[in-house]
Amino acid sequence: MTTPPTDDPTAPAGRVGLFRWPVIALVLLTVTAGYSDGYALGRFDVFIANQSGNIVRAGMGIFGEYDAWPLALLSMTGFAIGAVLSWLLGVPGARRGWVLIRVRLLATSLVLGLWWVAVIVVGNNDQKGILCSLVGGMALGILASIVPEIAGTPMQPAFQTATVLNAARGLVQWVVGKGELEAGGRRLALLGALTILCYGLGGALGAFAIRLGSTAVLIGLLLPVVALLLTRREGSGSPRS
Repeated sequence: MTTPPTDDPTAPAGRVGLFRWPVIALVLLTVTAGYSDGYALGRFDVFIANQSGNIVRAGMGIFGEYDAWPLALLSMTGFAIGAVLSWLLGVPGARRGWVLIRVRLLATSLVLGLWWVAVIVVGNNDQKGILCSLVGGMALGILASIVPEIAGTPMQPAFQTATVLNAARGLVQWVVGKGELEAGGRRLALLGALTILCYGLGGALGAFAIRLGSTAVLIGLLLPVVALLLTRREGSGSPRS
């Protein structure tokens, strides 16, 4: 059987993914992660996507150097709950490929919607930070499992430390490699640079949204919904994103 051509210009030959435009989906989800972190950090002084930062801050709290360490722990807990929920969504054998991608995107959008309601409805008190850290962490825990790779290249919207590392490795392979190694390195370096840029852009938008008021959080909710619209049934290609 002949494999239908991919419409992803960065994909290796003969590979069809689950998004019509995978790079655009990566951009949307990465901006969402950066936006959520920028907003949560500016409002509650806690990350909800960057759990490395929360782990460090929780450790700092042991010696009284970070007063909001309980929020960091709550965000980490919420992230873990979201990740567990996301993987449980894939347990039924029939729920794989494009179905699982859509279910996870829908779950991300719904939990982000709850986060938006919590930010707006709950008053300006300690309970607001507690609820938003937990629910926000859950949303990003689900989102982090949606796109483990794009075009056969490891990319993760929520973990930019790994992106910097992979982009550096890709740059070396691009410069010194030949053939498939060179092509793979070029994809890794360019997609890595794009992901880092989008995360930073998302953070800037999240910080700007604070100035616009709580209702601006809704802007960040729209991006995963758009990504959901980009999903497609896979043909005879690989069932990966």
